[in-house]
Amino acid sequence: MSRLALPLALLLLAAPARAWRLWGEPSDKKIRPVQALSDARKPAEVVAALTPEFMQTLRGTDLRQAYVLKGDNLDLLGRVDEALGVYQLGVSLFPKNVDLLTRQGDLLHRTGLDEQARVFYLRALVYEPRHFGAHLGLAEIDRRLGFLDRSASHYETALETLDGRADVWRSYAETLLAQRDWTTGDLAIARAIALEPENPEGLVLTAFTRRAQGDMAGALAALDEALTRGGGVGVLRAKALWLVEAGLPEQALAQAALVLKESPDDGAALWARARALLALGRGAEAQRELAPLAAPARADLAARAARALRDAIPPGTASR
Repeated sequence: MSRLALPLALLLLAAPARAWRLWGEPSDKKIRPVQALSDARKPAEVVAALTPEFMQTLRGTDLRQAYVLKGDNLDLLGRVDEALGVYQLGVSLFPKNVDLLTRQGDLLHRTGLDEQARVFYLRALVYEPRHFGAHLGLAEIDRRLGFLDRSASHYETALETLDGRADVWRSYAETLLAQRDWTTGDLAIARAIALEPENPEGLVLTAFTRRAQGDMAGALAALDEALTRGGGVGVLRAKALWLVEAGLPEQALAQAALVLKESPDDGAALWARARALLALGRGAEAQRELAPLAAPARADLAARAARALRDAIPPGTASR
């Protein structure tokens, strides 16, 4: 799952940095109409308003905020390179501004430049040690690199501010589950489900947790509950595979058929169907299911698994 549901930049936009939040710094309030456009999700109008000529009239916190708003809204328009350039210029002018530092870190992180992104997140923490955006970015990077203890710690700090964000609780739970910390992971999942009871993702996490602990019945029940909440073909696929694993081939065949109805060439479903047919003694049918997957031209995981299964079927079995 990563997975966060929203890019970090959009998460930061949910609680935008206000030009007037830093007491004692100069502000002539010129930025407030532009801030209002940004709050109203009108990115093209924000960018149009923040001309170089207008920005030259701004001072102090208003000017800092102008760089934040321009970068944010260029990003929303998909003009990522321009947004990065705006943040870079803003950071060069205001090297201690955590809003600009974290946003530059976020864009670098989203483009896979994690080592460069880390520098900006850590710089932000020098000036604001509990800044949720910096901790969230570091949590994602450390998780990607396998530093799970550090990742969990950063998630915990970010959640002090983002307690109402189900997607962050789910990401934190995934990190805990990767550490096999079932107890704390279950608590994190429960919090995510409480925040978004109709979102199937928390129940899918519950299912993986149960399966990892050897409770296949509980795992399948959680998948069924996820399906009642709109879980898609991925949930159907997992159930088909797990039914094979649980030694329930007839149910696995029925579940694989549901997946193939949605996605006729689904490699995992075809593989699950072949495994189920083989378990039922229908080796020739299993071979036919595997034939398109096992084609030499295919090199994906499903194809490799299909070839391995095909080669493992005894010749006498395949003829039945």
